Amino acid sequence: MSQLFEELLDKEDRRRSRRGDDARRLRSVLEVLVLDLVLAAEEHPGRFVAYPLRRQEYATDLKRYSFPAATLTTVATVAGFLQASDYALGTRGSYKRTDWGDGVSTGGGYRSRLRATPRLMGLVKELGVTSDDIGSRGEFELIRLKSRSEGGRKELKGYDDTDQTRAWRSELQRWAEVAAAHRIVAPAGLMLPEGDLKDEDDGAGELVDPRRAQLYRVFNEGRFDRGGRFYGGWWMGLSKAARASITIDGEPVVELDFKAFYPRLCYDLEGVELDPSIDPYEVPALKGRVDRKALKVALNQLIAVGPGVTPRRPQGANIPSRLPYRAVLGALETQHPAMRPWLRQARSLELQRIDSEIAGGVLRYMTTERARPVLPVHDSFVVARRDEAALGEAMARSYRAVVEKCAGLGAWPVIDGWSSPALRDEVSQRLGL
Repeated sequence: MSQLFEELLDKEDRRRSRRGDDARRLRSVLEVLVLDLVLAAEEHPGRFVAYPLRRQEYATDLKRYSFPAATLTTVATVAGFLQASDYALGTRGSYKRTDWGDGVSTGGGYRSRLRATPRLMGLVKELGVTSDDIGSRGEFELIRLKSRSEGGRKELKGYDDTDQTRAWRSELQRWAEVAAAHRIVAPAGLMLPEGDLKDEDDGAGELVDPRRAQLYRVFNEGRFDRGGRFYGGWWMGLSKAARASITIDGEPVVELDFKAFYPRLCYDLEGVELDPSIDPYEVPALKGRVDRKALKVALNQLIAVGPGVTPRRPQGANIPSRLPYRAVLGALETQHPAMRPWLRQARSLELQRIDSEIAGGVLRYMTTERARPVLPVHDSFVVARRDEAALGEAMARSYRAVVEKCAGLGAWPVIDGWSSPALRDEVSQRLGL
């Protein structure tokens, strides 16, 4: 790394001004960015490493989220040097806001990003450096707070730690310790979807490292009672079929999920029983005309939007062109009168806060009580086959406890994905269902 740093100083012609802490910060950022480029090139050939060039992301109150030595100036200097010296190819970031009408907007885009060139990889090869030599600094904020959406963008927000944030962080550290004690292997030939390069609207846009399991939580609207979901796991970017190929200590896995999670959760929070045999995403009035996937998206839109807002028809939705989207939304509202307190009330982040508490309960039980690894995917969980029964029981108990805490009454969830009806019945009997 000394050679690269010397080259950087020569390019700048600032040897006299780059002294003390200033030089150390610049070198640290150079080392981190180069090692990230090497890691990305070896683990995901052709992929980029993203870095921020927005001054707001280096604000003092956001330091908990960043590499301590990083400043806008040092990062821009290093990125510029690597590109000018043919050590990296770069692309400037972009951001686009989409206005859906009625005050609803979303946004997405890319941070500026770099990719290692053959020249950089040749240099590190000469030095004998490989991805196996690259470790994690461990400086990674596990509890993240995002502000209210402004023009479609949710900015990271500073906060003061409390007993609760410290407890959440401790639970995630315990989860990571348990996960690190087991060999969790991705499917052969794993390639994360290209979309993972985007800054997540709900997540925090972190680099996903498939060599190790990691999680962080994201809270929204500048409040710790909104959102709170778990992000960062490399398995989250895989299809369900691909996740089935994961192994834990060489053992096959099983994935259990809460069936029709949000509709059933809304019913239970309102104290209305929904028969386990009913699929809330099926609407008799629309049978044969609108597929289940489109109805699921529409119902989630109704949960997300505020009063007086009519969601737009999703692009590519399998809905007859002559069927007005308002009619689809109206049929869902007619089908589910018990959900009215949760529809068109912009309460999706409230539900996320509740579902994150349910997920947190599952993780606490599996890691603290049983010291066994569990990989969450919001409303589903992946475990080694031997842990299936324990997972199913943890999911049921956590769901019931959280609903009782929120609504003052107990309710059992419907869990899907069992490897056998016999095991499902065994767990149900143990729970007294």
